[in-house]
Amino acid sequence: MCAAVHTVTASNARILSSLKSPPNVVVVGGTSGIGRAMAISIAKHCPAANVTIIGRNEAAAKEIVPQLGANGEFIRADVSLMTEIRTAAQKINAVDILVLSQGILTMAGRTPTAENLDNKLALHYYGRVLFVQELLPLLRSSPNGGKVLFVLHSNRGNLSKINWNDMALENSYSVSSAAIHATSFTDLVIQHFASQPENVNITFTHAYPGFVKTPLVDNLPFAARVGAKLLMAVGIGISPEDCAEYMVHGMLGTEKGYRYVDNKGETITNKTPAEPEMIEKVWEHTSQMISAR
Repeated sequence: MCAAVHTVTASNARILSSLKSPPNVVVVGGTSGIGRAMAISIAKHCPAANVTIIGRNEAAAKEIVPQLGANGEFIRADVSLMTEIRTAAQKINAVDILVLSQGILTMAGRTPTAENLDNKLALHYYGRVLFVQELLPLLRSSPNGGKVLFVLHSNRGNLSKINWNDMALENSYSVSSAAIHATSFTDLVIQHFASQPENVNITFTHAYPGFVKTPLVDNLPFAARVGAKLLMAVGIGISPEDCAEYMVHGMLGTEKGYRYVDNKGETITNKTPAEPEMIEKVWEHTSQMISAR
C-alpha cells in the first residue's frame, strides 16, 4: 500500500533535515510545474540547502528564488540546446541532488532545434543525459552520496518498440515514437550510468509523476486542452506540490544503483530486463548525439 502524502512529506523532511552537510540541489526545469514544486519542497524541508533552478523563464525565477532560502539561485539556459547545457553546467560547483524535470507537452511533429535535434527528445532525453554527464564528477564527490532523478514516465518504456535503425527518429518521427524512445532510452541509460564502477556512490531514479495539474496542458491543442482541464475540474490529478513530495520520496528511497518508481514514489517491479547489448547501443547513440553538438 502506498504511503499517504502527509506521511511521505514527514519522511522527506526528516531525511533531508538530518543530512550531515547541507545538500547542493540542482533542479532543471525548476521554473514551473513539478520542478518548481520540488525545488521549493526541498528548500522548505532543509532551509540550509543550496538550491539552484535552471530554466528559461526569468520572470518566474524571480518569484521562486526568494522561496528557496538564503542560498537560492537561478541559472538561465535554454535546456533544449546542448551548447547552453554545457555553459550552465560550468556555473555549478557542487551537486548532491540533480533533478531533471524539463519537458514539453505537445502534439506537434518533429520540431528541430538549432542543433537539429527534435525539441521534444532534446528536452526529455538528450539534454537530461548531458546534464548528468557534465555533472558526474561533482555527483561522485558528494559527501551525502549523489542522487539523480529523471521525472518522465518510468512505466511507459517499451524495448520492443524502439526503432534501432532510426534511433534519433529523423525519418520515422511520431509523437508516440518520440515518447517511447525518450522513456525507453531513459530506462536503459540509468542502467548504464549505474553500472560504471566510478558511479557506485550515485543512485539513479526514473519516476512517473502521473497526471499532475501543471501549466503544461496549456500547450495542448484546443480539444485536448479542454479535455485535460475537464479532468482537473472533476478532481482527476494531483497538485504539483503533492507530486513533488512523492517524487522526492522516490528519489530518497533509492538506496543503491538504479530504480524505477511510480507516481507514489514506490518501486515498479514489472520492468522487462534489458539485454546488455541494448544498453550499450543506446549509450553509444546517446554519446554520439550529445557530443556532436
